[in-house]
Amino acid sequence: MKHLLLPLLTISTFSFGQITLTDQHFAGASESYVFSTLTDPTIDYGTTGANHTWDFSTLVPQDQRSLITIPMSQSTGLSSIMFGSFAPAAYKATYFNSTTDLPISQASSFLPISIDAINQFTKKATTGVTSIGYEIVSSGQGIGFRSDTIETRYELPITYGDNYESRGYTSVDFNPIYDAKWRQHRHRVSNVDGWGTVKTPFGQFDAIRIHHVIDEVDSLYITYSGFAMWIPIPIPVAHEYEWRSTSDKEAVMRIRTNEVLGNETVTAVEYRDNFNGLGLNESKISVSFYPNPVSDKLHVSTAEQAENFFVVDQAGRIWKQIPASSNEQLLDVSELPAGAYTLVVVFSSGYTTQKFVK
Repeated sequence: MKHLLLPLLTISTFSFGQITLTDQHFAGASESYVFSTLTDPTIDYGTTGANHTWDFSTLVPQDQRSLITIPMSQSTGLSSIMFGSFAPAAYKATYFNSTTDLPISQASSFLPISIDAINQFTKKATTGVTSIGYEIVSSGQGIGFRSDTIETRYELPITYGDNYESRGYTSVDFNPIYDAKWRQHRHRVSNVDGWGTVKTPFGQFDAIRIHHVIDEVDSLYITYSGFAMWIPIPIPVAHEYEWRSTSDKEAVMRIRTNEVLGNETVTAVEYRDNFNGLGLNESKISVSFYPNPVSDKLHVSTAEQAENFFVVDQAGRIWKQIPASSNEQLLDVSELPAGAYTLVVVFSSGYTTQKFVK
């Protein structure tokens, strides 16, 4: 397997004591983030406290994932009505993004429809970051559902010693597509249990640590051969340990565990990083573009349908991540600073790169 190897930018900060997070330290719309991921069942997630140093600098990544916060201007149909500018204040979304927090895909075998994607809608305000609803995409059509009870992911401002809890309830009715319903109950308890310095392969940061405990109960109602029933979907209690800094709008380090019978098992480890193509094969799919150099719009043509476009600078930082919508696409690069960049085109089978100058 070949990998796209780009130089990594190391970000370093120096410890100046406790920090406080406000809405300015959380993601907004049209932002892109990359996380390196790995599996490490022995990683220490239990040690914390005041003026603590967490050293994860020797972690070795196995893969990468990306997060893009999509602006509401790209929302369509029912979702744009339910979460757009005409929605009630509590349901006016700041952005939406792909999520696994509504695990309907686990029950897809019970449904006569295919689920292409599940998106979560988020509202960011000075008082908190909330989950206000979801969108299920099937056969290219999105169907939006507001959460009847809005879950607060972060109660702001937030600093060491804070704790809060929140509940979320969402009911999804598949009618008239199919006589089925989904219900999700979530109870989140969050405790800011540490502050100090966290070290990762990406850099060193002043940070606070937040420990979230999420207890979720989901159930699916279906009719089959004339019988109707509620089917419980087993979901273990989840713990999420995250380190957040004022120098980044996403968690710089995150560890997830599942709790069964009082014992926690690590399910995911990730940290903020630069894009380096880890986990992707090099593709030979033809990609062409013009003009080069470019000032405003880059016209990209692909021989096959792509999944995403990344614009990466020479240090490995992602400046833009754009979902692919067709084989012929215009990419807006007008806000890029002058310099040399790599266009990374990601297909289901791998990636292709092209260099251009702004």
